Amino acid sequence: MMELVVVFIVTLISIPTSLSVPFIVLHGIGDQCSNKGVKQFTEKLSNFSSTEGYCIVFFHQYCLDLPSCGEVGDGTWDSWFLPLEEQTRIVCDKVVKEKEELRQGYNIVGLSQGNLIGRGVVEFCIDGPPVKNFISLGGPHAGTASVPLCGSGIFCIIVNKLLKLEIYTDYIQEHLAPSGYLKLPNVSSGSK
Repeated sequence: MMELVVVFIVTLISIPTSLSVPFIVLHGIGDQCSNKGVKQFTEKLSNFSSTEGYCIVFFHQYCLDLPSCGEVGDGTWDSWFLPLEEQTRIVCDKVVKEKEELRQGYNIVGLSQGNLIGRGVVEFCIDGPPVKNFISLGGPHAGTASVPLCGSGIFCIIVNKLLKLEIYTDYIQEHLAPSGYLKLPNVSSGSK
């Protein structure tokens, strides 16, 4: 009888107490995980879902989660100047495939441009763990006709003029992330 009780207790202990699925947050252009809004958003989602959430930090050689390492590199810079395909590859190779907590599946929460990286992970991260849900918040899936988050400052004026002249050139396509989803109706895209 004692053996049966031990087996029963071991069985109860081994049953997961939570069926919550971990998630990753992919921030938008010009943002970073250490910014108050993104940080609070990730924490609130984590508290609400009773599961671990990870805001993904981009930088040229690595991709790390905020709770483990703090802000490393420049999420803001790379969100502008690292091509979307490269950002997607980094998330797939350096986070999704290597992060033990995601092995049984995970959810993606995309914010603005982060949606396009999330969608890329769903479509192209073939041998990674399964994405259970993809939550898209304000993503430019159909494209946009102007540079996002640009006001009337000199930087934005220069960027907008440059983009209208060169948006579909190989150089801009390879060096400016928003070029992957800008659609200028009065500019010929050639073969792009």
